[in-house]
Amino acid sequence: MHASIEITGAALPGLLSLPHSALWLTPLAVLAGVLTTVAGVGGGMLMVVVLSAVGGPKLALAITAPALLLGNLHRAALLRHSLDRRIAGLFLLGVVPGAVAGGLLAVRIDASALRWALVVMVAYAGARELGWVRWRPRARALVPVAGLGGFMTATTGAGGLLVAPALLASGLRGPTFVATGALLAASMHITRVVVYGAGGWLSRQVLIAAPIVALGVIVGNTLGRRLHDRVTPTLMTRLTYAVLTTMLALSLLGALAR
Repeated sequence: MHASIEITGAALPGLLSLPHSALWLTPLAVLAGVLTTVAGVGGGMLMVVVLSAVGGPKLALAITAPALLLGNLHRAALLRHSLDRRIAGLFLLGVVPGAVAGGLLAVRIDASALRWALVVMVAYAGARELGWVRWRPRARALVPVAGLGGFMTATTGAGGLLVAPALLASGLRGPTFVATGALLAASMHITRVVVYGAGGWLSRQVLIAAPIVALGVIVGNTLGRRLHDRVTPTLMTRLTYAVLTTMLALSLLGALAR
């Protein structure tokens, strides 16, 4: 079954054409790369929210899949000596099937459902950061939680909100947490690329925007690695709240405008 992507959003479709796309996609992707490399999560979801506001959630998911695949492969390569192969192998049993199921659903359901799913995941992210939600999966639930994370990555780009706590529950911290998370994210994104491609989502807009985003993420990864030890917890908290507030506002506007 093939599905075309209708460009629907608050901005003009021309923003996804060269040279306009390079002017705003590049700094967005750099910020996403820095955020994920420093904090471990968040950059991919930020890009999905912003791109969804411009061109709709389906186009946003399609563009970010190949871009984040390359970005996470680069991040995993930078931190390859910190990778926990045992934990990565275990989690792959969940994230890949979950991403397949989520991708198959995403190419079939209405865009409005994806918009509201994104709102829910952004709200969950905010509640978690504010301490309203304190959840850590038990050891026996790690693979199913990873599967749900793969599903949510393919439908909202927010699977890291579930995979990250599961990685923490498995004992990973610091560079090992970031490196292992990057490898798992890359596996989810390559699955998304295959499923989205089979669904007819690799349009001209996607092929134009994805390389720009990928390059920006890679630059952000490198910059984030240099900044990692210089970012204070206070600054990281302020940045996180600012990003979450922006994402919630954009996702709500996108959902309510339809």
